[in-house]
Amino acid sequence: MIRTARKTFLPFALPTISEEAIEEVTQVLRSGWITSGPKVKQFEMEFSDYIQSSNHNTIESVAVSSATAGLHLALSAIGFDRDSAAITTSVTFTASAEVICYFDGEPILTDVSGSNNNMTGELLLQTIDQFCKIKDGKLYSKKTGKHVKAIIPVHIAGDPCEMEEIISIARKFNLYVIEDAAHAFPAVYKNQMIGTWGDFTVFSFYATKGITTGEGGMLTTSNKKFADAIRRSRLHGINKQAFDRPSWYYEVTDTGFKYNMPDIAAALGIVQLKEAHSFWNRREEIALRYINEWKSIPGLKLPHATENGRHSWHLFRIELDPSIAKVGRDSLCEELKDRNIGSSLHFIPLFEHSYYKKKFNYLRDHYPNACQMYDRCLSLPLFAGMTDSDVEDVVTAVKSILI
Repeated sequence: MIRTARKTFLPFALPTISEEAIEEVTQVLRSGWITSGPKVKQFEMEFSDYIQSSNHNTIESVAVSSATAGLHLALSAIGFDRDSAAITTSVTFTASAEVICYFDGEPILTDVSGSNNNMTGELLLQTIDQFCKIKDGKLYSKKTGKHVKAIIPVHIAGDPCEMEEIISIARKFNLYVIEDAAHAFPAVYKNQMIGTWGDFTVFSFYATKGITTGEGGMLTTSNKKFADAIRRSRLHGINKQAFDRPSWYYEVTDTGFKYNMPDIAAALGIVQLKEAHSFWNRREEIALRYINEWKSIPGLKLPHATENGRHSWHLFRIELDPSIAKVGRDSLCEELKDRNIGSSLHFIPLFEHSYYKKKFNYLRDHYPNACQMYDRCLSLPLFAGMTDSDVEDVVTAVKSILI
């Protein structure tokens, strides 16, 4: 086989930083106020305006140091503790379950859809039936007896979960819905942006995400009481932000954390937010090109545009059927690497990691779709800064390996 390699390595994701963003950050550095201050407040207000829909309650946005911090703060706000459990998906980054373990709580895992690897209403009900018991209208873990207080659906790759079904089930059992939307900005479900559905939604602004602040995240909620509590908790439980204090006096009113976002990061986020739609347009353009070019390759399963909304196209995840495809997933990864093209896996299922295996004794047999995903899935390069030449290199490489 003749292999034509790129001269430089193409990673599966890179941030796109404009000169305007660099100038905005530079102005903050020159201002003398670089930690949490007016830029954070501006970023929060503009983010709320961006995701707000006319048919929904007012959205409160709270900027935090990471999406993981946001998930932790949401659980803390609802009174999650060591006697609590939460249901999340088996196919996600460790943060979705890790935050449950911060409280010594129990993560109860669902299997995932075979089509897009998301949690579904049907799978959620199966999980409740298999791993939970109902007492006085409340859910408890069959294994530990811990009270199930929340559902944490994850919008894998930016493809929205079936939120109406999940929320309906949550309301039946008086559960909070905390959406892990680390991949899902600016995704839409049924004409309403992700960020306006659950009791809480948490976004990531890590370097590879749809918009970035380097490190950082945003928590959204329509519950002002929760938002105000989380604003205190993100900075040591202090009741006033430093730049808003009229004098030296403040009070610590809650047990808090050090989860605040600095103005340096918020300044970058403000410009990235203005550029978000153009970034998404470019990612969608690349994703549709991939789909069109590869749709006839035997054994290759491709993602698809969201039927009930808008895919954020954070990731372009494919699956290879080893009984049909010319090569398997691992071979494709190596062949792409030989051609200077990066790839990654999203994600190793939680039950495969040694920590979760030992602590919770998950059994692979309970998660057949997640196991199949783990054997077949690969994420290919997709980011707004890809040139047409970069895209052509990926298209050509995949064809040369699989056809």
